[in-house]
Amino acid sequence: MDNIWPKQSFSEMVNFYGNVGENQGKLILPYPMRLAWDTSKTVEKITCHEKVKDSLERVLKGILQHYGSLEKIQEERMDLFGGCLNVRRVRGGNSWSIHSWGSAIDLDPDHNSMAMNRSRASMPQAVIDIFAAENWVSMGQARDFDYMHFQAALL
Repeated sequence: MDNIWPKQSFSEMVNFYGNVGENQGKLILPYPMRLAWDTSKTVEKITCHEKVKDSLERVLKGILQHYGSLEKIQEERMDLFGGCLNVRRVRGGNSWSIHSWGSAIDLDPDHNSMAMNRSRASMPQAVIDIFAAENWVSMGQARDFDYMHFQAALL
């Protein structure tokens, strides 16, 4: 895919996406997702930036195609939604999180937390590859931590 995302800097993010929290749209999910913090609740749409919406939809459809059924997606916990749009500062810092632009998504945070490296995380390589095909950055792949986090911003 030819997606060219901005670098992960405030000025490039604002130049490409606009101000934090703006230009958001609703993405109807190709399969229902459970909230990671309350798995009794299911979502069928999420809020993300308009510029990533089509790409993220292709990623999620790719995950569905790869696993072939909702049951298999659930077995692999790729239906556990950890968040997308969340206007906030990065944990322990002053800069804006990429989530503030709605251009990042977290999947299965309990098994792929910020503290886990590859030896402990369980993000399937196939999912990392599906995101990579759309030029999304896997923080786990790039930095060997935070395997739940995928972003439409370059490091």
